[in-house]
Amino acid sequence: MSMVAHGAMATAKVENELQHYVPLGSIVLCVDPYSNKVEGELVAMDEPTGMIIIKSVHSENKEELTVLNRDLLTEFEVKKYAPNNTRGVFMPERIVGEHVVRKAIEEKEEAISRVGPRGVSDAGRELFKAINKIYCNLEWRGSVIQGLDGDFVIHPPYKADNVTGSIENAVLRIKKVVEKFHAESSKKQQPPKTETTS
Repeated sequence: MSMVAHGAMATAKVENELQHYVPLGSIVLCVDPYSNKVEGELVAMDEPTGMIIIKSVHSENKEELTVLNRDLLTEFEVKKYAPNNTRGVFMPERIVGEHVVRKAIEEKEEAISRVGPRGVSDAGRELFKAINKIYCNLEWRGSVIQGLDGDFVIHPPYKADNVTGSIENAVLRIKKVVEKFHAESSKKQQPPKTETTS
């Protein structure tokens, strides 16, 4: 039997399924609001905060813990129920080190902070991602993108003219990235040209 929750009703259904029917140790597939899929073993649930922890094994047999807020899941599917596990069991069969869980939570909080605050335009979020590929010391300060070393800041509407800072080389480099980003964005938004034959 497979359980899947979708769309607007997902929140209540996912919460209900997790709380009452899914034993720890089960293999689950979760989809977050950004369409990221996480598949792995359900190793922990925290009822007060609504957080769940999924353990996945990736290449080179490295384990990764992913912390998800069950209230924000758009899809939840049980791929395989845990054998010999009864409903209501809270602790995972294999104990996960507290430092590993804490690190996973910190990484999730950092990832959430990189998404950007509410009210930031999609272009601002995409520009943040583009700059973050070459300049990893980056964060949001309200609606302003800021280099953590104090090299530069970018104010809305996130154009090259909105880049300022104390280090001229950094400002010029970031202005070029911003210009390239907007040039590529305009190309993507232009409808394809159709050839007409006479």
